Amino acid sequence: MIIIGINAFGHDSSASIIINEVLVFAIEEERLTRKKHDGQFPVKSIQACLDFANITIADVDHITFFWKPGLTIRHIPHYFFKFFDKVPKLLKEQRHFKVEENLGMLNYLKDMYRLPKRIRNTFEGGARAKFQFHYQEHHLCHAASAFYPSGFYEAAILTVDGAGEWATTLFAHGKGNRLAKLGTVDTPYSLGAFYQAISMHLGFKLIEGPGKLMALASFGNANGQVYKDMRSLFQFEAEGKYSFDMSYFSYHYSRKSGVSKKFNSLFGPSKTEAGNWNQKEKDVAASAQRIVEELFLHFGAYLKKATGADAICLAGGVALNSVANGKLIQSGLFKHIFIQPAAGDSGTSLGSAFLLAHEQLNRPRQYVMKTAFLGHAYSDSDYEAALKAAKVNYKLVGEGIYDLTARILQQEYIIGWFQGAMEYGPRALGNRSIFASPFPANMKDTINRRIKFREGFRPFAAIVSEEECSTYFTFHLPNPYMLLVYGVKEEYQQLMPAITHVDGTVRIQTVNEEENKHTRRLLTAFKALTGHPVILNTSFNIKSEPIVCSPQDAIHSFVNSDLDYLVMGPFLVSKQLPLEV
Repeated sequence: MIIIGINAFGHDSSASIIINEVLVFAIEEERLTRKKHDGQFPVKSIQACLDFANITIADVDHITFFWKPGLTIRHIPHYFFKFFDKVPKLLKEQRHFKVEENLGMLNYLKDMYRLPKRIRNTFEGGARAKFQFHYQEHHLCHAASAFYPSGFYEAAILTVDGAGEWATTLFAHGKGNRLAKLGTVDTPYSLGAFYQAISMHLGFKLIEGPGKLMALASFGNANGQVYKDMRSLFQFEAEGKYSFDMSYFSYHYSRKSGVSKKFNSLFGPSKTEAGNWNQKEKDVAASAQRIVEELFLHFGAYLKKATGADAICLAGGVALNSVANGKLIQSGLFKHIFIQPAAGDSGTSLGSAFLLAHEQLNRPRQYVMKTAFLGHAYSDSDYEAALKAAKVNYKLVGEGIYDLTARILQQEYIIGWFQGAMEYGPRALGNRSIFASPFPANMKDTINRRIKFREGFRPFAAIVSEEECSTYFTFHLPNPYMLLVYGVKEEYQQLMPAITHVDGTVRIQTVNEEENKHTRRLLTAFKALTGHPVILNTSFNIKSEPIVCSPQDAIHSFVNSDLDYLVMGPFLVSKQLPLEV
């Protein structure tokens, strides 16, 4: 049985393909169109799935979609009745949006209903296609994306994002092939929208702001009057639920701002662009982050009581908040955790497919997600052809590439690292990464200034060999998808300042040979030279571009940035520096 799952018409469109209950390929549309957070109909992603399986759309049995438009339509009258005084402003803004911005508002519903016909008209074999098309509930797709690939027979499930058709938070209990809903928090109360609103208030852009807000929060005080004022807006309720005073927010009726004049009068004016934050603004960031962490513990306590499970599964965009995730697992409420590496909307394409396969078709569970390397892979001949076409300076190193790269890193050069299949989800996990030594005090600023062209306050992640994680960091649980933040042990903070955030923490990725043999071999070689199997890791891309996908993308980013070297498979590439190191 072949199932293709898709999501579209919001942000982070993607497609995934499951063959006989096994996820074999998954990719975000942005990696192929090179348009960051691309939310359009994922033509290229669907075609990539078909190409990987060497089939046409006529061979597909089922296509699943991450949204039930009927649920949205059912709630529109409820929304207009609840916020009748805001409807004129909402409709006025609607008239001024460009067509591409309108997607995700009212116009996207008709696009959803036209999907089956559009697919048949777009892809080879469409005239012969007999697939069944399934609209799936958004938060159940998130839940399925985390639970079914987790390997857990039973688990508590938490999904948190901006909003689905109506729900913003889902509590569920997974057992075998079944997902049992325990409850929801519904629009307008949204932890994801709240966090996005605070990020917009502080000058960050839509979609990308929350990740930056999490970094900025470490510079603020989350224990002072700003926190007390913000916390007073919230009510933590029974059964894991919550609400807050909506008079302080505007995200439920305006896309131009997230907070209201009432919020501004209490917390200060909203910024028009990010940067130059005063202490109160930093405290706003820290307070918002603390509330997210407290709510995660609130959710976890309820789910533990309701399910009795030892494991918890997380998905939804807010599950990318690695600081809150770390607080949850380190609380001791659960012994085991699985967070979908594509926790945002891109992961709902695979979630919708698994939801159909296991709960609705009752197909047996046999797939366990042991890797996020689910995208395109390339051969050595592909690498060399791209290098020759680009007319760059390169040489074939072969098996010695790991020792050579370790020496390059030891000498404090910065490299682009391109190996194996591409990562699925927003984190670079060692196949499309930029690597550097964690030891130089100025390395973080150097990478931000020379290569990433991004805000200097944002920290970088670290990769470490799985068995030595507890040597350097304050928690031992394997973290292969870089979705947990741990403390850096005090004795290593001065040794590794490039990976140590201002609050003494780091987002880490643990690596073993089964998950990533290439990066694991590099860590082993680096330890042999330095005594420490820890390397600074950030995504291989330049500002405003998605993570690189193809060899051509990698060469483009290398040529247009100040990277010292590019390592592509067994090849070493340089612009000016010698290839003999």
